[in-house]
Amino acid sequence: MTNPLPPVAVTADHRDRVVQQLSAAFANDRLSVEQLDERLAAVYRAQTLAELESLLVDPADPGRVLAMDGMASRLAPAHIVPARGVVMAVMGGFERKGEWVVPRQLKVVAVLGGGALDLRDARLSPGVTELEVFSVMGGVEIMVPPGVRVECVGMAVMGGYTISGGDTTEAPDAPVLRISGFCLMAGVDVNRKLRKQRSERRYSQALERAEQVRAVTGAHPNDSAGQGPHPAYSP
Repeated sequence: MTNPLPPVAVTADHRDRVVQQLSAAFANDRLSVEQLDERLAAVYRAQTLAELESLLVDPADPGRVLAMDGMASRLAPAHIVPARGVVMAVMGGFERKGEWVVPRQLKVVAVLGGGALDLRDARLSPGVTELEVFSVMGGVEIMVPPGVRVECVGMAVMGGYTISGGDTTEAPDAPVLRISGFCLMAGVDVNRKLRKQRSERRYSQALERAEQVRAVTGAHPNDSAGQGPHPAYSP
């Protein structure tokens, strides 16, 4: 008779990920202060992954997972997503923001100029969105929302790519933004920002409350009881 596999140990990373998701839910008004505090305390008591996952159930809709709340609203039906698109700035600039559907393959050109792509209210296609950036003596800023994984395979000469946004979410349906291209004496800056200052402030407050709860529980930063929550936004 085969012995059953031992249960997966709950690690500090597991707890931190749930703390970030709960903080994001609070920032988006999906949890009250009382609900947040109750669930944060349960994060550091949980002994199994199932217990941690149960803390991400939306109290207003038991069939919805808080961690997926924002992600689902950002996915566009495949049939309305353009196959290709181009944004360009030559000795000038461009800015794309607000609600829009990002093409599956978007080419971005900035020569002696620059621009900004704000994807926080945009809708992405399921799967991979290809973003090809060609920049010479210019710069491109890309703002990504939580719940989007970012991959970078671009090349830069006398310039660089700065990637400080994008999640490591394990959700199988999470959209992926794959950035490629070439930069010469130019840069591409990918960062994660919240839509509203109020949301950012509430998210920071939730992380502070989580740190206070962790301190009360006596969880050591290096053991399985949890590490201090990472400051990056990750629902």
